[in-house]
Formats: sequence, C-alpha cells, structure tokens
Amino acid sequence: MSQLPEPLRASIAERDARPPIQKVRDLLRAYVLDTDGFHETRAGMADTARYSTRSLRQELEALEWALEADLPPGTLLHLVEDDANRGMDDDPTDAGAAVFLRQVAVILREVLDSAR
Repeated sequence: MSQLPEPLRASIAERDARPPIQKVRDLLRAYVLDTDGFHETRAGMADTARYSTRSLRQELEALEWALEADLPPGTLLHLVEDDANRGMDDDPTDAGAAVFLRQVAVILREVLDSAR
C-alpha cells in the first residue's frame, strides 16, 4: 500500500476507519438497496470480489458485529428498512431484521469463500 499515491492511501485509510455500523450501512446501500432480490445482491458482491475482497471482508466483520452487539432497540430494523429499503411487514422487529441481515451475511461469506 505504501506505493500507492497519497490521495488513494488517504481514501483507503478513511474507509478502514469507518465505524462498524457505517460499514453495514454502506454494504446494504451498495449491494441490497435497489436490487431485485438476493441473486442481484450476490452478483454485485461477486463482481467486487473479482477485484478485491478487502472492503467486503471488513463489511462482513461489521455485519457480524451488528448481529451480536447490544444495539439500541430499532437499530437493525432501521438498517433493513432504511438502508436496504426492504419492508419488514411480516416481522417489523429487530429480530425480523436480524433474519434478513443473517441472509446477507451468508451470501457475503459464500462470495468471499468462492473468491479464495
């Protein structure tokens, strides 16, 4: 990384320094928002993994953190409904949102495993 131009190194450092919850938001906005199902989510992640898995690995770690952390009530639901733009009409709770987020995590793990 030391051979990269300074602006690029600074950008990478800034992305690395994002709080975990922001990494989850970024993941959902990049790969789930405006998609037509998990097949498009997987395809987008796979496209990224062909070039680099760095950000995807960080985002998976952040997603796993969010699923285990003691977050304020409504946080997971907010992530799914707002950042992923998925209605949780069947189970509008953090528990229902956690089911959705676990599915995203499974897809991301599979994509990363395939990229090895």
